[in-house]
Amino acid sequence: MPRPSIPSPLRAPLRASGLAVSTLARLGAVTAHQALVPHADRDAVFDRHMRSWCHALLSMFGVRVEVTPSPPSKPAGSRLVVANHRSPADIIVLLSLFGGQFLSTAGVASWPILGAAARKAGTIFVERERGSSGASAIRTMRRRLKEGATMLVFPEGTTFAGDEVRPFMLGALSAAKGLEVELVPVGLAYDPGAEWVDEPFAAYLKRIASRPNATVAVRIGTPTRPGKGEDTAALSQRLRTEIQGLVTAARSDHDRAARLS
Repeated sequence: MPRPSIPSPLRAPLRASGLAVSTLARLGAVTAHQALVPHADRDAVFDRHMRSWCHALLSMFGVRVEVTPSPPSKPAGSRLVVANHRSPADIIVLLSLFGGQFLSTAGVASWPILGAAARKAGTIFVERERGSSGASAIRTMRRRLKEGATMLVFPEGTTFAGDEVRPFMLGALSAAKGLEVELVPVGLAYDPGAEWVDEPFAAYLKRIASRPNATVAVRIGTPTRPGKGEDTAALSQRLRTEIQGLVTAARSDHDRAARLS
């Protein structure tokens, strides 16, 4: 039976309050659960809770995720998921598919409730105005990759409208230099108007929460590894070209799904 739709005037406030309540409840649940298991199992416990939270948020906001193909199995070592960046929802979508940790602007750490969730998730925060902050973030990311982590990065550096993949900033990709890390390119395509550009986050959240539903198409590329002797600039261009192709394919998937819905 189809889920009853939320009346339009109530949609945004109900979803915003649901986001706050579900996030606080999940933070409490995962903290309690981690206290009951050995220290070595706490990361896995957190990952399960985080993925469940992400799936719940996507459902709450009426976001349908069309994924082609299924995400590859987790490798024995580290993984770097590299994607274009259009919306804060990119993070939720990719965490639901791959788990892991991500880079974020420092301002997110101070957001009510979501900032606490980001800190609990081990987010690496970057102050764009301070060059030393970026260098420190890269060192932290490199250390976590050496430890076998999954990291999510958006090398465009910020969110953009449209399907053109902008030139990549090299910092995040330089963290993988010389490491045996699996690279997973991903292309994302959203409904028109879903992008977050030049808008306060609160206004964006209200606007997106007011929509009855949304579709995001995700195209996952073939996992690869940095080439022997491949420098960061060459790696950046290779991944950007591949992700542009994935975004184009994701747009076709999105439009096809929209016609059939």
